[in-house]
Amino acid sequence: MYMAEVMYGKPVADRIEQGIRAEIEELLGNHNVVPRLDVVLVGKNAASLRYVGKKMESCRRMGMYAELHNLDNEVGAQELRDYVRRLGDDAGVHAILVQLPLPRHIEQSSAGLNKFDVYDAIPGEKDVDGISRATVPELYRAQTEKMLHLPATALAVRRMIAFYRIETEGKVAVIVGRNDITAKPIHHMLGGRMCNATAVWCHRYTRRADHNAFLQSADIIISSVGSERYRITADLVKPGAAVFDVATRVGTDGKLHGDVDFERVKDIASFITPVPKGVGPVTVAALMENVVRAAQFAAGLRSPGYDFQEPQAVAKTR
Repeated sequence: MYMAEVMYGKPVADRIEQGIRAEIEELLGNHNVVPRLDVVLVGKNAASLRYVGKKMESCRRMGMYAELHNLDNEVGAQELRDYVRRLGDDAGVHAILVQLPLPRHIEQSSAGLNKFDVYDAIPGEKDVDGISRATVPELYRAQTEKMLHLPATALAVRRMIAFYRIETEGKVAVIVGRNDITAKPIHHMLGGRMCNATAVWCHRYTRRADHNAFLQSADIIISSVGSERYRITADLVKPGAAVFDVATRVGTDGKLHGDVDFERVKDIASFITPVPKGVGPVTVAALMENVVRAAQFAAGLRSPGYDFQEPQAVAKTR
């Protein structure tokens, strides 16, 4: 029997913040630039409001500027796209984030404009969620050295993989979920040359028997469903697997919950993230990293690319 090492996010987030605080000070002291994040939120979704609040609070805590644009839930795709495009044209705006999910009439529109047109209105250097056509190709091609912005959750998982020394090459990784800023980029990241795992992608159309068999064979599990109807139980987890619970939803108790039955799975896995205090804090820190990158791009001080070396990692290898 295993007793999982709990992969808390705080030490990883602290390391990211330590690295970018000096860059923020350099931008302000030498270039009179205060990194700025503009968040576009449609509607009043409780979970989205909570996430947005944490992101903006983190910006301000680190000496950066954050502004919220809260649009009515009935806004159309074209109006939203044009609004985002105007932000993109504003030289004073360094980083743009469109909070997901968007309303169903924008997310699932089959005619006219839809969410992808909104994403593509964000200039690549300002696209800190890595969802526009200007940023996606480098992830698809696994050209780490040419990436403008790796989506924050994928970046967080990658930073945690490095910090906790999780082996990925040749391993079987199962990614559950199909959203644009978590599961999709994580799938490409793990299966591409960035991690060299065998990546399996499960989603709502995966047959249940296949879903269970894939999970039971996985060396690494990353789940991002976020539904009260979905649960990863201990019988679905291979002994010794590394489990990343990326999902967060606000339950009827007002608390954050993930996809994984943490208390039981931790006795089977070798590594596991809790919810809360797991991937979430690292995702916020990774977003801050991308906001600083965006400000550096705007000031002509940075070239594309990421470094994932972790020479000072202190966690145990299993």
